[in-house]
Amino acid sequence: MLEARLKDRVGTLELEVSLKLPARSYTVMLGPSGAGKSHTLKLLAGLRRPRLAEIKLEGREISHLPPEQRSIVYLPQKNTLFPHLDVKGNVLFPFRARRLETPQDFVEEVAETLHISHLWERGVKHLSGGEAQRVALARAICARPKVLLLDEPLSSLDFHLKCELVEFLKLLPSRFGLSVLHVTHDPWEASFLAENLLLLEEGKIIFEGPFAAFLKDAPGVLGRRFRSFFRRFFAQEEAFR
Repeated sequence: MLEARLKDRVGTLELEVSLKLPARSYTVMLGPSGAGKSHTLKLLAGLRRPRLAEIKLEGREISHLPPEQRSIVYLPQKNTLFPHLDVKGNVLFPFRARRLETPQDFVEEVAETLHISHLWERGVKHLSGGEAQRVALARAICARPKVLLLDEPLSSLDFHLKCELVEFLKLLPSRFGLSVLHVTHDPWEASFLAENLLLLEEGKIIFEGPFAAFLKDAPGVLGRRFRSFFRRFFAQEEAFR
């Protein structure tokens, strides 16, 4: 389990967040642009210095540790694949960078789970958006983190690729023993992925719970808008049955 209490200032935004990520779970942080979602991920990963941070992973305080020692991997929104390496080189980079022996069985399981085995020798410039995102996920998993932070991982993909990648994302906690924190402003992603949902508005978590409870009584402007949207959506779905 990851437990964190964070305080920081981003421009005029006062960020004050307390959260818990259960082991082997998929948590989605939902909120509008500018609410502090990405900044929260960077604080957890150790990429930014907050005013106050208390971060415990499996009961151990890690807020004083550098990013590479936290067992947390942050996957940013933009493509971070190394253009001079092929897919294989990118996926194996976490082992080679630390001069570790490559666990072949584990790598094969990652490649098969994310359906990238057939791309192994391909240059990253020749990957589609969905393929590139799956390769980036594979590289992140091969770093062997306990917590994976995903910053808008589906935002650049069209609807069909989103649907495809959602199926892969669902597998991560159980297949690889990860706690996932997925940041998005898209309620559709949250509805399909969230075991636990955090609603962030103006730097504060104003709701925490399962998605069904969020639809029923989530507070705030965003909560009301999302409830209205999904009620219309489910009403239309019922009409087609």
